[in-house]
Amino acid sequence: MEELFSIIPDLPGVRVFCFGEERHTPALAKYCEEKGHYLEIVVFDDDTNEALGELAAKVRRIDEAKERYNLRSMLFDTVFVPIDIEKLADKEQFFRKIYRMMKNAGDLIVLISPSKNEEMEAFLQKLNYVAINPIELHSGLIAMTAKKMHGWTKV
Repeated sequence: MEELFSIIPDLPGVRVFCFGEERHTPALAKYCEEKGHYLEIVVFDDDTNEALGELAAKVRRIDEAKERYNLRSMLFDTVFVPIDIEKLADKEQFFRKIYRMMKNAGDLIVLISPSKNEEMEAFLQKLNYVAINPIELHSGLIAMTAKKMHGWTKV
């Protein structure tokens, strides 16, 4: 996943949001710290919260059903979703909440299995994401990248 970090704009004041998990989140946290990016990490379960203990100051535990995932209505340039989205209670609501917290033309990066590639592309199009592209990773997963569409749309 480290090769995907180049998608994050290398500009001052960049904000990154990550749904934390054990495998990739520490590397993202290190990258953002080196670049001086603001990083917000949330987790949905206590086990992941505990596993990311060394990042404790940057991680907060929230409920998936929470109305908003971001604090203080902050908008983000990049949102990473390395978690297994098939385990989510309501996948559509999850991605609608993400859409609302992204800046216009913000980047979304979702890790999926190759078998879900076409399904995920159609799903993101339905939710007004644009510039959707799959990137094959060395791990055998696909990183589906997409952008938030500019303009007024109801989500």
